[in-house]
Amino acid sequence: MKSPKVPGTCGEWASGGMETMTYAYMLLFGGLLLASRFLEHISEKIKLPSMLLILTMGLLLPDFLGDHQSFLSYEQAESIATVGLSVVLFYGGLTTRWSSMRRVIFSGLRMATVGCVITAGAATALIYGLSNLHGQSEWIPTLTDLSGTRFIADLPLALFLGSMLCSTDATAVLALLRPISSKIPGPLLNLIECESAFNDPVAVILAGVALALAKGQLESPLGILRDVALEFGVGALVGLVGAYLGTFILGQDRYLKANTGSEVICLSLLMLSCSIAFLCGGSPLLCAYVIGCVIGNSSRIDCVVVSEFAIINRASELILLISLGIVVFPQDVWPLKWYALVVFLITMISRFLMTFTTLYRAPFQTPEKTFTAFVGLRGAVPIAIAFQAAASGVAWGPLMPAFALSVVLYGLILQGYFLPAATDLLAKTLQPQADLSLIEQSSLE
Repeated sequence: MKSPKVPGTCGEWASGGMETMTYAYMLLFGGLLLASRFLEHISEKIKLPSMLLILTMGLLLPDFLGDHQSFLSYEQAESIATVGLSVVLFYGGLTTRWSSMRRVIFSGLRMATVGCVITAGAATALIYGLSNLHGQSEWIPTLTDLSGTRFIADLPLALFLGSMLCSTDATAVLALLRPISSKIPGPLLNLIECESAFNDPVAVILAGVALALAKGQLESPLGILRDVALEFGVGALVGLVGAYLGTFILGQDRYLKANTGSEVICLSLLMLSCSIAFLCGGSPLLCAYVIGCVIGNSSRIDCVVVSEFAIINRASELILLISLGIVVFPQDVWPLKWYALVVFLITMISRFLMTFTTLYRAPFQTPEKTFTAFVGLRGAVPIAIAFQAAASGVAWGPLMPAFALSVVLYGLILQGYFLPAATDLLAKTLQPQADLSLIEQSSLE
């Protein structure tokens, strides 16, 4: 498989030097952002997820322009994905309302932590078992690149695939559920949002462990637990400090009106806090979400902050999707189609197992649990993790962006297309039940 061309050698752009490259990238991303907005309107009319159209546009762009070299290197794409994902997580926390989510917080946290580990573990076991069966049958697909090189899923690769795909994307899920939210019970929406918001750091850490295994850099199990606890603790602590500073600044009267620069304050605090968290060994992604949660749920902050930051969040989402599309080529995706489909189905099976296990005693009916398992869409997080693997130097790393794109596309097509029908079926099969908050309280006593 061809590696992406490093900026500075891409086509004719390099002949004009750095300044030409800068304006070429401005032209590229500006045009694609504008096209993305039109595609979102088209998606509403044809009833397809806008993410699907945007990813397809980025995927076909290099061939349309007649340039079969990537416009971005993996390192650049990883940097863009990290920044974009921080913004997306911050906005997810900013729009989270604990007043409504507290009724399902225990169930959501179980799914986001223990459930994420169960999904990754079950998927790892099934992928690893499938790779062992490949030696007995040539009909079982394997991870294959353009040159025909096959990668048998050993433990590090199987763990990485399971970890990369074990989390769900709140933005992708809620974007599809928002138009039909009136048919879905409020507590169920809160559960889906709560799980999607908290499971991202778990997936990132598990994928990091898999990459460390692949490079032979893994320490003892106690060292892993220590590092995970430190990463979560430092990230949450720095996030809290940044959030309380933000509530102090944004709570002043001059920032409680529109067009006063509140979104600039939020973006500045986000950049500072995430950088400090990373430099101190913490999780910048958890830090971003904590800042958003505290600021968004503060009684001193007006909702104008949310509405003004929404523009930055949407631009970040689009740039993240566009970056994946223009790094990966259709010819990179094609050899992975069957293996990606098998892994997608394995991930769905693992998610159903996780959902019914973690919600065993939760006050949700069987149709609600089934619906929750079905709507677990993948989005920004697998993209960011795939770029991390591509830039890590492991042998199978360069295949991961194309593989992540394949699985995300399968989810958008199969889950996104049938989501309205699943919602109608849910509404028909639900039975009236008592107040959820009272049931959860009694189950904890």
